[in-house]
Amino acid sequence: MPIYEYDCKKCKKQVEVFVPRADSKPECPDCGSRDMSKLLSVIGAPVVQGGSKSTSREPENCGRSACASGCMFGN
Repeated sequence: MPIYEYDCKKCKKQVEVFVPRADSKPECPDCGSRDMSKLLSVIGAPVVQGGSKSTSREPENCGRSACASGCMFGN
């Protein structure tokens, strides 16, 4: 079961909820309301280039002029 982040419209708390199916309506664990809105979540994942994990936090320059501050082309 995936974990999703929701904002409860009744008690105004943001909570993480286990959701068995994507179409189910979760219940707020604090107040019991089902009036919840799903929040966008960001994930963190290591960057893999050439078959190995990159340990550098600095963006790599691919040589294109738009890459002066970090590659936007996903080289």
